[in-house]
Amino acid sequence: MARDRAPGDLIGHHVLDEEGHNVGKIKQVYLDDETNEPSWVSVETGLFGRNETLVPLQGSRPKEEDIQVPFDKSTVKDAPNIDADRHISPEEERLVREYYARHGSADASGGERAGGAPPAGMGDRAGTAGAAGTAGVAGAAGTAAGTGGPEADDISMVRSEERVDIGVERREAGHARLHKYVETEQYDETVPLHHDELQMERRPVTDETRADDAGDMHEEEQTFTLYEERPVVSKERVPVEEVHVRKRDVTREEHVQGERRRERIELEDEDGEPSGS
Repeated sequence: MARDRAPGDLIGHHVLDEEGHNVGKIKQVYLDDETNEPSWVSVETGLFGRNETLVPLQGSRPKEEDIQVPFDKSTVKDAPNIDADRHISPEEERLVREYYARHGSADASGGERAGGAPPAGMGDRAGTAGAAGTAGVAGAAGTAAGTGGPEADDISMVRSEERVDIGVERREAGHARLHKYVETEQYDETVPLHHDELQMERRPVTDETRADDAGDMHEEEQTFTLYEERPVVSKERVPVEEVHVRKRDVTREEHVQGERRRERIELEDEDGEPSGS
């Protein structure tokens, strides 16, 4: 139960209804006259928390840092408004108890407790040792969680948002090497070749003086040397091309998307609905 927590731990946290909706912020904590344990809290409701409503802690339970009560939001907001900064009279206490008794709170009923003891009244608020039934001051050094001064004519609130700053970083993207390979390819060329051939030509002898005076006929032979050309391949290494490689800076655009948070301020009425003003 929420009453198991220290009174000072409740002030400033929220009261949630039975469905987990926020009802309001806890302003003060009231201690039971007999047990000196938290039994009631006052909750700031209405526009800007200008109203203060009493809520019983019977049947409440912790909800993270807040407490959840077994009533809906409208039940708490429609409860009788009590000036919690002054002494609460027995009539006002009875009025609040009867209201919550009609809405299902057994502890808020006006019946007597076991043993014939009358129901405990709303004693001191947490943080001050005062007389029973008198509203003390909540918080350190005997001051209440809220101020009792006049309401401000205007209020202000600062809205913030996240600003996205997109930069770049230079990192290593890879390596490139300039490597020379030796490849073999086939070639096919046509080369003109010359060679010697024998051509025999017959001419009649008309000059008798050229006739052979040798007496007898005999055999005779002469030799010719014939020549021909054939392909001779020779190779030499000659430079044909020079390759230059250099780095250059290239710019490209990349789409970057993500999420950023920003605050939104809206004016709401006491029921949490948007206000038309």
